[in-house]
Amino acid sequence: MAAAIALGLYAEAPAIPGIPVGRMYPRVPSLPPNLSELLFTLGVGSVIWYAAIVSIPLLLLVARRVEWSRDKRVALAAGALAVFAALFLATAAIEFVLIYSLATSKPSFASYLAVAIRSDLLAWMAVAGIVVTLELRRRSAHAAVERERLRALVAEQRLVALTGQLQPHFLFNTLQGISTLIHRDPEAADEMLSRLSDLLRDLLKHRDSPMVSLHDELRYVRTYLEISKSRFSDRLDFTIDLDPDASSAKVPLFILQPLVENALHHGIGARAEGGSVAVRAKRTDSRIVLEVEDNGGGWSDTGDGVGLSNTRERLEAMFEDDHTFRISSNVSGGVTARIEIPVT
Repeated sequence: MAAAIALGLYAEAPAIPGIPVGRMYPRVPSLPPNLSELLFTLGVGSVIWYAAIVSIPLLLLVARRVEWSRDKRVALAAGALAVFAALFLATAAIEFVLIYSLATSKPSFASYLAVAIRSDLLAWMAVAGIVVTLELRRRSAHAAVERERLRALVAEQRLVALTGQLQPHFLFNTLQGISTLIHRDPEAADEMLSRLSDLLRDLLKHRDSPMVSLHDELRYVRTYLEISKSRFSDRLDFTIDLDPDASSAKVPLFILQPLVENALHHGIGARAEGGSVAVRAKRTDSRIVLEVEDNGGGWSDTGDGVGLSNTRERLEAMFEDDHTFRISSNVSGGVTARIEIPVT
């Protein structure tokens, strides 16, 4: 900007008889009488006008195909300078021919270049600025889209990996329960193994997808609780309450299983008389609320285990700050784990 101001101050108008010397006298003695002459005065309809209109789309196409990289900046600048120098010379040559084609005497082309520099050079500089600006905006938008695509891909793969970590953990605990029952109650162990097989078959259908419908998620929770009931026998009661309006909403796969497992292990498993687990899912406006409540001995904040820490990571990876995950003790005893996420 400073260089442009200095260049403008340095420029000096030529001396014209009858007009005081100075930089600010009008270049056009009076306004053109009509629009067509005004446009012509502004350069519309001139050779440079048509040359710019034809060249801008072609230059944008070339710029799109050129690879822009840091190690090629000098070569790229030199190439661009050569292209615009060639366009300037071609425009000046066409103007020279059109202006002096019928003249009986004409100046040399070299001397005409001084005139062409004043009339055409700034126009080609403007064309260069337009092409570079449009291409930089296009590349910036493309880069932003590509970054977002890669970020989403990385996030999705991370979610798949986190979901995959849960399944071996859950499988180990379930097989341990089957192992405990296999000698004491073979029929219960057989039923437990059959339900586990059904659950794993369902989970394999979604092994590459981090999201499932809430209806499917609660179906997996029901199967898991039925498996656990085989282990706890009459010491475990459970209820599942699904708001019909929320049935088709998408939630992270297996997001409730660690909460149910935590309720069984810390809430029910530690009590000789057992207890109950209530799973609730409802929709409030544009939010999905998931709750897992038990009537066990309450929450002892000894830190998150594998399942709960995994749940926190998955929620943060998928929803960032647009979610809540809270575990609190109930006044009447037991613990409630609550997740709130946006409807997707």
